[in-house]
Amino acid sequence: METNKTNTLTLRERLAAVMTSPFTVITATSVIFTLSVITSNYGTILGFVIALFTLWAIKWKWSYFGFQRNPFFKTLGKAVIYTGIIILVNDFLFQPVIELYYGSTDLSSFEGIKGNVANYVIFILIMWVVAAFGEEFLFRGYMIKRLAIIFGESKKAWFAAIIVSSVVFGFAHTYQGVSGIVSTFFVALIFGFILYKNPKNLWAGVLTHGIYDMFGIAMIFLDKERVITNWVLENLLTFL
Repeated sequence: METNKTNTLTLRERLAAVMTSPFTVITATSVIFTLSVITSNYGTILGFVIALFTLWAIKWKWSYFGFQRNPFFKTLGKAVIYTGIIILVNDFLFQPVIELYYGSTDLSSFEGIKGNVANYVIFILIMWVVAAFGEEFLFRGYMIKRLAIIFGESKKAWFAAIIVSSVVFGFAHTYQGVSGIVSTFFVALIFGFILYKNPKNLWAGVLTHGIYDMFGIAMIFLDKERVITNWVLENLLTFL
């Protein structure tokens, strides 16, 4: 029994070494990107599998991904501030300009939650697990942190890692059209910056992601998802 246990641990340690190697991380990032371009969601699904398997291999060491104990209310306060910044910079400034050139973001995938309380509540719950937690776990906690280390952990390395991860994240939203890809890429840059400022507190990004998505989902539920964009575009065109 002792021999089998030792062999099992050795195998797990070997798998951990393979999964955390620069070759595996870069290959995984490349494959996730390729699948995201071709199929959108399948790249993210594969990414979840790879990140979770890595987590298992390193014996559930959550700190490897940036999950460490931090004061909850301080982290929540940061998340609220970050969310406000994203809404101001993206929703009021960046996205309207992008849509002016590339057309409206395709949000048809979310039609089912409009005016439907049950679907809205279910979608909120799924969003917190898959988008807020899952996407931050994969695209920031796994992808950015590992790539930043591989690139040398300097400011330039972090910047390069954030760019790469944001590009992959943007193409993971190809179902939203060109405007959706560009705007999610831009938002991902901000999420990446949040991780850069809070490298040992991925919860800051998770909470920001969740609160921001709750805002967007609530606007869709109320059939008001284009209120901000339309208002900005109308005033922008009037000004021009």
